[in-house]
Amino acid sequence: MKSIRKLMAVGTGSVALFAVAAFALAPMTVFAEGSNRWEIWRGPFPSAKSTAPTAATLSPACTAAIGAIKQAFADDRAEDAAEKANPVDPAADVEEDKAERAAMKALWTTARTACAGEAVTKWAIAAPTAACLAAKQAVKDAWARKDFAALKSLWTAMKTACGFSSTGAFTFQHR
Repeated sequence: MKSIRKLMAVGTGSVALFAVAAFALAPMTVFAEGSNRWEIWRGPFPSAKSTAPTAATLSPACTAAIGAIKQAFADDRAEDAAEKANPVDPAADVEEDKAERAAMKALWTTARTACAGEAVTKWAIAAPTAACLAAKQAVKDAWARKDFAALKSLWTAMKTACGFSSTGAFTFQHR
């Protein structure tokens, strides 16, 4: 009987302690909210509805390879249905399944080589200009010598020379 009373007292005390801690820490989350930088999310976003999808045109070899894979799946389903209707020797079925897997792997390899360059386009990344490289080096030098007064203007010059912009997510602030 004594152990139950102790449990009730300790349980009630711990719940009260957690409630006091929750009310004490609640204002901290309100004060921390002001440190977020949400300016970058306020701009207009392109919508999926505003851009029309473009249809990809595949080569005849790619289309034929995809058709062969679809036909192989259809044949496999028909064969599986026939095997369920008329059970066969399990050992022979295992060997047949291995041969089917190898044939399917060959079909996928053929499709991959036939359709390789059609669906994926690589992005061309331009080499940095001489002005961009010089601006980057100036920023690195100012950072190394801890010249924070010149760093903001050098950073802006580097953004202009290299062709990128920051929207408030990464800025230098003087305190």
